[in-house]
Amino acid sequence: MGEPALPTVTARSVPRPSARIASRVVDGKALVVVIDRRKLHSLNEVGSRVLELCDGQRDAAAIASELTAELDVHGDRALADVLVFLRRLLEEGAIELTEGAAP
Repeated sequence: MGEPALPTVTARSVPRPSARIASRVVDGKALVVVIDRRKLHSLNEVGSRVLELCDGQRDAAAIASELTAELDVHGDRALADVLVFLRRLLEEGAIELTEGAAP
């Protein structure tokens, strides 16, 4: 039997860090260890900021909106990039998702 299918990442997905990670920010870059997979990931500053915004309160659209305000990037592009990155974090076991609107 294979692993269960991962949920679809949408603009309304609310990400939070997995309990199976350990992370630390060094010089603006996050180092993330997915403990049960024994994998180390180094995130650039934007990826680190996305992970920081994955607080279980904001949905993907709110994360993209925050990045749009902080960086010189168009809102639609920010959302598309956030969705792709969140999917990668989910596949790696670094985040978990819930559905619903951000408060």
